Amino acid sequence: MFGLRYHVASLAAVFVALAVGILLGVAISGRVTDAGEGLEEELLRGENQRLQQDLDSARAAADAAARRGEASEELITRAYPTLMDNRLEGENVAVLFLGPADGALRAEVEGALADADAGAPSRVVALDVPIDAEELQAALEGDELLATYAGDGADFSDLGRELGRELVDGGDTPLWGALSTRLVEERSGTSSLPVDSAVVVATWLPEEPGEEDPDRATTSLMEGLVRGVDGTGAPVVGVAASDDPSGAVEFYLDHGVSAVDDIDTQPGRLALALLLAGAEPGHYGLSEDADAVVPPIEPLTVESE
Repeated sequence: MFGLRYHVASLAAVFVALAVGILLGVAISGRVTDAGEGLEEELLRGENQRLQQDLDSARAAADAAARRGEASEELITRAYPTLMDNRLEGENVAVLFLGPADGALRAEVEGALADADAGAPSRVVALDVPIDAEELQAALEGDELLATYAGDGADFSDLGRELGRELVDGGDTPLWGALSTRLVEERSGTSSLPVDSAVVVATWLPEEPGEEDPDRATTSLMEGLVRGVDGTGAPVVGVAASDDPSGAVEFYLDHGVSAVDDIDTQPGRLALALLLAGAEPGHYGLSEDADAVVPPIEPLTVESE
């Protein structure tokens, strides 16, 4: 049978084996941990490199876009005089302010007309709004020639349409003559000649238009004016400044006329001239919902002498 020495030797061998196993386990664990940490560091380095490449690409794209924008601005600046030259030569243009005359917007419109060789507006009219509906109704009812436009005292759209037609056709303008003291804040130019086109500038709009709106009478008159001008067949363009928050562009489009949303820029002034000259109607400008920056540009035909 096995003696004590054998058992002692066996136990010693077991302890040695355990010790060796523990040492091997620690060594292997260390190597695995080191390998894991190295792999993680390598993955992080790769991700950082990818992010840096994406950042560099984004910066390069932004720089390229900025250069394209600068190039486009330079191009329009250089091409603007040529594109505008004689675009509206000999044209008579009316300017209708739906509300008080705005000096800055008027200067932009007149600048565009001058750049396109149309000269000063043939006539300018600015409405005195909101109107006094009761006073206007009484004036209409008290005149046999005007009574047909009296309506019900809240809807003056028929009156507006006839005023719009008179504004474009010129000549005898009995309605403007009879109602100027009640409707007009400012008026200049001559009404003797018809105009070829019209610019509408909405400087006043009701806050909450609707059937029960207290300004409904004024709104109906303005709507009728725009429809009356547009109904003559002459090009009609509504304009607004780039930072105009009044909803003027929406008003123009709702009533079927073209709109330029940035008349205070060269592209806006070019768009206005093109539309007044008969370009494709639409909404033009720099806003996201515009059809395009400017209408398609038709070359001017120059007759040889």
